[in-house]
Amino acid sequence: MADMDDKALSLVIARFSAKFLNELDKSKSVVASPLSAEFVLALLALGATDKAHDELLTSLGIPDDDMIRSSFSQVLSKFKTIKGVTLDVANTVYVMEGGYDLQPQLKEDAVNVFDAAFEKVDFCNSAHAANLINTGVEEKTNKRIKDVISAHALDCHTRMVLINAIYFKGSWRKKFHKRKTFDEAFYVTPTTTVNVPMMHRIKYFGYGINKELKAQLLEIPYVENEASMLIVLPEEKDALDSVLQKLADGFDLLEASRKLPYDSVEVIIPKFKIETEIDLNVLLPKVSPIITII
Repeated sequence: MADMDDKALSLVIARFSAKFLNELDKSKSVVASPLSAEFVLALLALGATDKAHDELLTSLGIPDDDMIRSSFSQVLSKFKTIKGVTLDVANTVYVMEGGYDLQPQLKEDAVNVFDAAFEKVDFCNSAHAANLINTGVEEKTNKRIKDVISAHALDCHTRMVLINAIYFKGSWRKKFHKRKTFDEAFYVTPTTTVNVPMMHRIKYFGYGINKELKAQLLEIPYVENEASMLIVLPEEKDALDSVLQKLADGFDLLEASRKLPYDSVEVIIPKFKIETEIDLNVLLPKVSPIITII
């Protein structure tokens, strides 16, 4: 089967991401990386058989193993060449000591497709194993992600742990000035506000109001113009669920962003710092009911 082109691959990733985001608890601020879940599920799919294998492919929206191999190696390759930002992806497979290992083909895929590293671990010593995994993630994310797994999640029955860590750092092509940051009202519900630092800037950006999505779209580039942040702001204060559902149903956000005209826009966005813990055992069965994690 032919490889996916860039647009088809982007659509597959975007649709899974939208479904993932649609199931998050939106009563609070959340930061999430659906792509991390996709990396792990894709590697699991290559190691699965029979019904489990087919169900994982369906949930990812990818037709076969060869497409996983070409698509995800393509994604990682592109990440390594983006100029102007730091975007590091680290996949690690921790396997129980004592004669356990991956099947040769799966191990080859893990290395060649996902650029994964391997470590043998004694999961019976759960405290040491958790510390080893957490230290590895912390090092790969510039000390931003800590305590990703607890000792209570590991025991002598654990045979393998798959870890994906993504670290991103970027600087705006045109930075917001500190002297133009003021405390202002930010809506946390349609009727409730809190005062937060709001950054201001008037500049030419890709901007438009999408009538189908009923949302404003704003693209803010990072240095070198090879990466950008796309902000989606519902026109109504209580319309976030509706917008996310349209994205999950297949609205092509990437195509809409490509058509944004450049215009002089007064941008007002909050400064924020968010840390989120997401239980995939709870979330993934909602994204795709066929997925159950044990």
